Amino acid sequence: MRWILCALAGGLLCGQVLAGEPAREPDPASWTERFDLSGLFYLTYENGSLDDEKYSRFYITRAYFTVEAEILPFLSGRLTLDTAQDLEGQGRGDMEVRLKYALAKFHWKEIGILNDPNLEFGVVHMVWLDFEEHVNLYRMRGPMFMERSEIFNSADFGVTFASGLGADMDDTFLSYAGNKYGTRHGSLAVGLYNGSGYHGDERNVDKTVEARVTWRPLPDVAKGLQVAGLIIDGDGNVEGIGGDPPDWTTYNGFVSYQFLHGTVTAQYAWGQGNQRGDWVEPDDPSRAMDFSGWSVFGEWRVGDRHQWRLIGGYDDFERVADTGQNFSFRYGFASIGYDVGHENIVMIDVDQRDWQDPARATDRRAQLVLQLRF
Repeated sequence: MRWILCALAGGLLCGQVLAGEPAREPDPASWTERFDLSGLFYLTYENGSLDDEKYSRFYITRAYFTVEAEILPFLSGRLTLDTAQDLEGQGRGDMEVRLKYALAKFHWKEIGILNDPNLEFGVVHMVWLDFEEHVNLYRMRGPMFMERSEIFNSADFGVTFASGLGADMDDTFLSYAGNKYGTRHGSLAVGLYNGSGYHGDERNVDKTVEARVTWRPLPDVAKGLQVAGLIIDGDGNVEGIGGDPPDWTTYNGFVSYQFLHGTVTAQYAWGQGNQRGDWVEPDDPSRAMDFSGWSVFGEWRVGDRHQWRLIGGYDDFERVADTGQNFSFRYGFASIGYDVGHENIVMIDVDQRDWQDPARATDRRAQLVLQLRF
């Protein structure tokens, strides 16, 4: 399967170059129109306790800066810098800048049911989190369920093919549900990656295959209803010790409903191991540990401009080693936010994570967050 995907990616790239519009020299006068600059900052004050240690700090959770460029009619490029504070090691306290995305993106015209088919090559979006973060818009308060549970993150070195399915939905729906995944029958994405994540180095020769399919079953009756599935098959990003690296398999079923006044989602995930390769049995580092968990999320928008946002969610995650060591937790949160315009949101958020291991203290956090977007 992995070699087939490699061959498919190479064929798509070559086919685009040969069959696309002839390359043309850019018009120097149009260069300013070819570039798009954007930023996304999460500026935070937080107060709480982690592992029974109290903290209180002003903090920049994330600061992204993105440059996108139209290079040719069928080719664009993107560079995103990710700035975060180092909280450990010799550089503790430093604001570190790393690449989140550095990719070439090839575009095709519509092909049958495929709407805006495209292929990313480089440090690219993995197939899941970009989709979920266009349904649950509140990454500003914390990572999504599977990333927070430390199964995987959002980007990796590799190649991703993605496409919408069917025509675009009507403008009224797109105005509150977004237009990136706003196609009539859903969307799909498939990718081949190192498996290390965008801030990890490749520690074995194995590659990870990922696929997501999203289906909108009732586009006329319940436009906002989507059902999605995710499959990941690979190995943890560690060197094999006396054998192969531990397995990493993830499956996820997801249902969401977006409507004028909000969004609700529910999902169930299960599998073995994780991206980093450190979910292993204590007595056998080549054997991945099983996991399972579920999550629900809800948002309600009120006000004459829907500027007030009431948000809540609950996660339940289980990972228990054969030796009985327990890494399971339950996690709940509630937030109230105010959109001052164009998704620039001020939010007060509280959450609590209860570990099922009685030896671990409950983690608590209250925070004030400003999402700054331009």
